[in-house]
Amino acid sequence: MDRRKFLTAALALVPSMSLAHSPWGQFQVYRQKHLLILCSRDGGESYSYSKLLAIALNREQPSAKARPARAVNSVRLYDLMRTKQFTFALIEDSQFKEIRQLDAKNVDSKYRWDVKSIYSFKDMRLVVQSDFDEQLVRIVTHAVAESSVWLLDAHSAEKVMELSDLHPAAKEALELYIKT
Repeated sequence: MDRRKFLTAALALVPSMSLAHSPWGQFQVYRQKHLLILCSRDGGESYSYSKLLAIALNREQPSAKARPARAVNSVRLYDLMRTKQFTFALIEDSQFKEIRQLDAKNVDSKYRWDVKSIYSFKDMRLVVQSDFDEQLVRIVTHAVAESSVWLLDAHSAEKVMELSDLHPAAKEALELYIKT
């Protein structure tokens, strides 16, 4: 190949390479526009239940645009939640205990597992970042409570109120739901 053809081919690639972009910025936008319910592949029934939960949330609150999302395993779910890449997660109780133990060992990290429960189902719980907008936590909690009538294995609002780590805004929403 002669030098002139090589330089022409190299220059032809430069503009197309400069127009290339990473899809990661758009994924951030996607995460902000959709209520993603994170679960893990090793979470037993959590993925299939997160699909049902997304349907319930979209039925009660269509603007949520809820979608299930799945991490490879519990450790990856822990990492995604503690670094605040996801806001909501559906976790089996056994995973919840495992993650709390993992976080207790990870005391030197600046990223901590700081979540609160907002609803419970059979042997799973829906958790949210502790510092998430309280009004949105109330809306999501109310939507789940409204759907609990037809959601399989959803606990009653009264039973959810017994959770020791219940988010304060979720507690307010459930108290209001029980009164009406």
